[in-house]
Amino acid sequence: MYALHPATVHIPIGLLLASSLFTLIALRTGRMQWDQSAFHCLIFGLLGALVAIASGLFDAARQLAGLAIDDPVISWTNGHAAASLAASACYGRVWLMRRRQPAILNDPAQRNAYLGWHIAGAILLLVGGWLGGRLVFGFDLGR
Repeated sequence: MYALHPATVHIPIGLLLASSLFTLIALRTGRMQWDQSAFHCLIFGLLGALVAIASGLFDAARQLAGLAIDDPVISWTNGHAAASLAASACYGRVWLMRRRQPAILNDPAQRNAYLGWHIAGAILLLVGGWLGGRLVFGFDLGR
């Protein structure tokens, strides 16, 4: 059976990273259309992340069954899952902040925290994606 997870991760990763990029562009240019686009990317990215998380759990349960607990693939998978879930939590926090205060980029006190969550989410997303790529191309998992 073909792994589902690798096919479900690319769009959410792209949308969430685009959300961070568009937020920075909105802040730099002052054009709030970018902020609105960032919010839409964030919403659809988080919805896609839910699908990616579910498919990841399904594939991990199916492909890792029977491996010894000290197998390095288990450690790499746990690292990938932890980084990716933490990234999703950061972006979830961004969504809550933006939803509660739509003009958050205009509030200097809240803006820095908002951008900090965006940056943390992007870094964790990149780390989680790199670890996932290592699982696929280094350990032949998910092929």
